[in-house]
Amino acid sequence: MQFRKGLRAALLGAALIGSAAAAPVSASEAPKRGGILTYMIPAESPPSFDGHKETTYATVHATAPFYSVLIRVNPDNPSSTSDFVCDLCTEIPTPTDGGKTYTFKIRDGITFHDGSPLTAADVAKSWQEIVHPSPGVSSARQSYFVVVDSIEAPDAHTVVFHLKYPTSVFLPALADPFAYIYKKSILDNDPHWYETHILGSGPFKFVSYEIGQEIKGERYHGYYHKGLPYLDGFVGIFAPKQAVRLDAIRADRAAMEFRGLPPSAENQLKQQLATSSPYRPAIGIAAT
Repeated sequence: MQFRKGLRAALLGAALIGSAAAAPVSASEAPKRGGILTYMIPAESPPSFDGHKETTYATVHATAPFYSVLIRVNPDNPSSTSDFVCDLCTEIPTPTDGGKTYTFKIRDGITFHDGSPLTAADVAKSWQEIVHPSPGVSSARQSYFVVVDSIEAPDAHTVVFHLKYPTSVFLPALADPFAYIYKKSILDNDPHWYETHILGSGPFKFVSYEIGQEIKGERYHGYYHKGLPYLDGFVGIFAPKQAVRLDAIRADRAAMEFRGLPPSAENQLKQQLATSSPYRPAIGIAAT
């Protein structure tokens, strides 16, 4: 089911934002800052960096840490299909107009990684390209939002979605982890720019990318969720072959993969790691 796949993919951002170090901490301990998380991405490389266009794990696992979204699945309750929290917004709104109008207030003081302010205009434009893409632009999720009539930003802190009819599936669809918020001025100038470039407002800034090899990010010190992320940075290593990913985790060259492993491989790896170290991170997310 596409939505459940999206929930699993969304956990990457939550893990990178909240992760402290390789060793686990108990509930009574404060998270520790610092460290570089190295994880495996089960792909050669992403077909493009554009989350609006793509549907693959290769794209979301490589680029989600760089971007913000409007709302997301609650990272403290990731298995839920109805528990959502704000990312860029200040609260999940109660719809008005008989369930057809959703008005989101956008946080103050948000900046893109180039230092420019992020406003409701950027959020509205990004969602307009997802719902009603410009001519020649591909949106993988356009069909999910046929219920949306229009999207507007009446001021710098307000985004309004007008639906054609009320429906309970709108909020779950809105929490899609691929729904990155892009910069309006860039989209206005070149709606294909984000296919080959990265510029977001998320917890990590883009550092480097080597095709078929790895992608790197570093902590964005201007991130609007104060105190986060705990990590100094991350390295995502592309490896389509399961044996390569297993060897990297087994040899401690990587901490995990987020897509998950077959139960037999996961159990074997856990047994092997348990004999070598009492402090190992989770292997990944079970594929169901």
